[in-house]
Amino acid sequence: MPEVADAADPGTTGNRPLEGARVLVPRASGQAGELSARIRALGGDVVEAPVLVIEPGDETALADAAAGLAAGRFAAVCFTSPNGVRAVATVLATHGHDASVVRSAGLLACVGAGTTRALDRELGLTPDLVPDTATTAALGAAMPPGRGEVLLPRADIANPRLPVLLRDKGYTPVEVVAYRTGRPDRLPDAVVDALAAGRITHVAVASPSTARNLVALIGERPLGATVVSIGPVTSAACRELGLPVAVEAEPHDLDGLVAALVRAR
Repeated sequence: MPEVADAADPGTTGNRPLEGARVLVPRASGQAGELSARIRALGGDVVEAPVLVIEPGDETALADAAAGLAAGRFAAVCFTSPNGVRAVATVLATHGHDASVVRSAGLLACVGAGTTRALDRELGLTPDLVPDTATTAALGAAMPPGRGEVLLPRADIANPRLPVLLRDKGYTPVEVVAYRTGRPDRLPDAVVDALAAGRITHVAVASPSTARNLVALIGERPLGATVVSIGPVTSAACRELGLPVAVEAEPHDLDGLVAALVRAR
C-alpha cells in the first residue's frame, strides 16, 4: 500500500517547476512509468495508483485479423492507443507472422505521438498518417476517402465515432476488441485519504475511462486535488462526472499533459 506523506509547500525552483507538487498518476498497472519519470524529472512527487486494469481482448478476432493482415485483406489499419499496438504485436508473434505484414495495408494511421512511439517500439513501423490533434475524431477526419476494410484494434469501450467517420469516407470498418479495460476493486485507503485531505495536489487524467473509474473508486469522498486532463474528450467526461478541469493539455499527449501539470501549479 502506498504511503502518502504531507505535501511540501508549492513553488518552483529553476528547472524543477513541479517542485512541491504531488501528482496522482492513475494509469493502468505497468503503464505509468513514462509519465511518472517525466514528473519526477521536473521535481514533482508521484503517487501511482492504477484505476484501470488492462485485460485480454477477443483472441479469436485478433487471430483472424492477423491472418487478414498476412493475406493483404485490409486497405488500412488505424491504431488508436499503445495498448492496441501491443495487442497486435503479440498476436502476430503468437501466430508466427512478421511485423511487416501490417504494411500490407495501404495506409497505416496512428492517433497521436504516444501510439506512434508504441508502433515504432513494438513493430518497428512508422505511420503514414498522424492527425494534428490526437483524438479519434481528428483521425477519422484526416483519413482520405477510400474503399475497402479498415482494421480497428481497439478497447471494448472505444468511442464509436471513428467507425462512423470511416464509413462516411467510403470504408468498411472492422472493429476488433484488442483489449478490455476493467476496474480494480478499490484504491488504497492511503491514497483516498490523501486525495480527500489535499495531500495530493494534482491528478493527471489521461482518458475518459480513467475519470469514470476514479470517481467510482473514491465514492463519496472529496477530491481535493487539481484535475489536469489530456484532451477535450477526457475533459468532457470529467465535467460530466462533476470533476472541474483546471488545465487541458495541448497537444493531447504525454508531452502536453506534463506541460499542463506545470501550468496548473
